[in-house]
Amino acid sequence: METSTFFKQLIYVSIPSAIAVYAVHQIPVLQPHQLLGWLSLLFFILLCIFMFFTGRAAALSQNKNAFTNAFLVFLMLKLFLCGGITIGYLKLTEPDTKLFVLPFFGLYIIYTTFEVLFLIKLGKLQQPKTADPPE
Repeated sequence: METSTFFKQLIYVSIPSAIAVYAVHQIPVLQPHQLLGWLSLLFFILLCIFMFFTGRAAALSQNKNAFTNAFLVFLMLKLFLCGGITIGYLKLTEPDTKLFVLPFFGLYIIYTTFEVLFLIKLGKLQQPKTADPPE
């Protein structure tokens, strides 16, 4: 997958996501939690960029296990970061409703789907051919 293709697809996912964040926060019960929605959108965009470049390097690595290891690290990193963001927001703002997590997890589902699709494409990248050692 070319870098330009990745960024085009990221834009195609992010613009409708931003519109959805804006629309969802027009609901009165979610209006006080707009900051979480916008920061979540930024977080998932930056995480996708990090995952793309790291995953691409791992896929092109000579180490056959590098991509699998990177994928597992991404999975755990994202799990802990998302849990930390949610718990941190809950502790800092003490929201009066649990509905504040809906936009966050909506974005989580959207960007997780996007990440899986581009990681599958990256996993199919061919490693550069090296010359066979002389016999």
